[in-house]
Amino acid sequence: MKAFAALLSSSSGVCSRHVRRVAALGRCGLCSKVEPSFGLLFDIDGVLVRGKTPIPAAKRAFQKLVDTKGQFLVPVVFVTNAGNCLRQKKADQLSHILGVPISQDQVMMSHSPLRMFKKYHDKHVLVSGQGPVLDIAKNVGFTNVISIDMLRESFPLLDMVDHNRRPKLPSSPVVNLPRVEAGMTENTFPVYKVDAIVQFYRTEVLTGQEAKHFTKSDITPNPKAESIQRLYMRVLQLLLRFRPECHYTVPLSENVQYPMLYEWVTPVMSVYMRMYQFLPVCHVYDFSLNDLLNPKLKRTITILSAIQNFLHFRKQRLEMTAAHQQSFRSDMDRLQAYTREIKEAEKKIEKLTTIPPEQQAEAKELAAALAELTTNTQHEYQDVTAMNEMVAQFKTEIAEISQKLTQRKVDVATLKDEISKLKSQIVESPEELKNEMERMKENVKSIKMSKELADERLVERQMLVQCASQVEAEIQVLLKQLQDLQSIMCKTNQQKEEVQRLAAMNETLQKELKSMSNEETQMKRALAMKLDKQSKQQIRRQKKKEVKDQQVKNIYGQYDKIHQKREEYVKKIEESNRETKQFKEKMQELREKCNQHTQKAQEIYERLLTTLEQYNKRIENIVVETNADTLKMKSHF
Repeated sequence: MKAFAALLSSSSGVCSRHVRRVAALGRCGLCSKVEPSFGLLFDIDGVLVRGKTPIPAAKRAFQKLVDTKGQFLVPVVFVTNAGNCLRQKKADQLSHILGVPISQDQVMMSHSPLRMFKKYHDKHVLVSGQGPVLDIAKNVGFTNVISIDMLRESFPLLDMVDHNRRPKLPSSPVVNLPRVEAGMTENTFPVYKVDAIVQFYRTEVLTGQEAKHFTKSDITPNPKAESIQRLYMRVLQLLLRFRPECHYTVPLSENVQYPMLYEWVTPVMSVYMRMYQFLPVCHVYDFSLNDLLNPKLKRTITILSAIQNFLHFRKQRLEMTAAHQQSFRSDMDRLQAYTREIKEAEKKIEKLTTIPPEQQAEAKELAAALAELTTNTQHEYQDVTAMNEMVAQFKTEIAEISQKLTQRKVDVATLKDEISKLKSQIVESPEELKNEMERMKENVKSIKMSKELADERLVERQMLVQCASQVEAEIQVLLKQLQDLQSIMCKTNQQKEEVQRLAAMNETLQKELKSMSNEETQMKRALAMKLDKQSKQQIRRQKKKEVKDQQVKNIYGQYDKIHQKREEYVKKIEESNRETKQFKEKMQELREKCNQHTQKAQEIYERLLTTLEQYNKRIENIVVETNADTLKMKSHF
């Protein structure tokens, strides 16, 4: 707050001076607007706002930075390292919090510099982060974007961060997903803490005393080169079956001078070459020799985390392959059970289809009787259809006769009405009555004749109906017999269909059996070829082993010779060291003697100097005395 108050006071003073200067220039008429020679950069989080609540002094400061129209007096830019939202959204939030209109061009976020990477804007880019990453990437200028979630949905097995979310069985990947041409992130595996790394390598990679002695101090604060090299050797042994002893037993050429100099370099270079070939699988592409000789803390943690992540992935894939192998074994067991059941079914089908010789004559008689029965049923079906047609005709004729009878009854009723009318008219015209009576008699005669004919026809029809009812009863009996025969035929047809189905199943099973037998023969051939190859490989391995043993013996012989030479050289070096010691002792004695002689010479030199000085003084005294004598003599003379 004190710093912000100082900033506020300085900014307000600068702005007030600037405003006064602009006003003075405006009054003078020289210029209506002067561009400022400075600007202000503000951090957001912790300086202007704390979370979503503004700092009270910030609001007052921004009221002094704007004029009456709400425009900033000096250029103002807001800077933040956040990147989980769009610039417009951040500008709206600041405008609402500070009460000052702020545009998105005044906001600089962590993803704003990506506008300068125009060479990647048209390429297919992978983005990662929080918030609406797709909208942010499009707003920055990228046109072809894919997110981590989209990539994980298309290829779920590539998710190496969250192991619990990964599927246990592979899914069909999306084929139309384009290739990523540029990436915004390079970290493809999690970097674990040192405790987790130590615990993992102690339980999963190292064994025995090595696991007990491997501690956190081997990695932090300064990784130990020997421990890291031993750990890499164990990782190579776990993954590539390359034992640590093999790094040391490298055959050397006889023409190499001083082979003992290669004893330390050989295992380091062997580990480096194999780790350099292996680590790109773990997404580490810049492994150097310095990572073995002088390992750094962060670099070592990154490499060990990459190997740990790969070992997690390898363990999951091994579990999946074991599950697939188990399912394949269960499928093979089922196949064998199905083949046994097929053989049993074939035997049952043979028993069902083959007729024993005692019952073959009876089966032939049954077949002949069945054929006769089918022919008889066909004839009876034809007779029944003919009888049904006859009955239908009789029914139509009876219906017509019944219609005629009803018509006759209607006529009789009408005639009775007419007779009643004529009886009422008898008194009026007797002659007409006679005529009508004659007519009526004739009509009655005709009606009687027609009635007799109708009775006769009716009796005939009744006889026919009785015959038809008898025929219907017989037909029903025949129909029952036909239904029984039909049920028998249905049963026989079902049995035939069952036999055909079993025959079809037999054929399919035979085909499958043939295919399985072909596969079995192929597998046997492949197995035989494999056994031959294995035997050949075993012979080759035996030969190689013999050659290798011979080379090892030769190497051991050379090594013994080298050791003998080395011991000779060591003896010579010891002798030379003794001689040097003797020379040093002699040199020390000579130096001491020289020092003594120099001291003596120094004493003699000092004595000589003192004697010379005394001599010079005597000479000077003599000269003085002689001069005095000469002066006396001159004075006398």
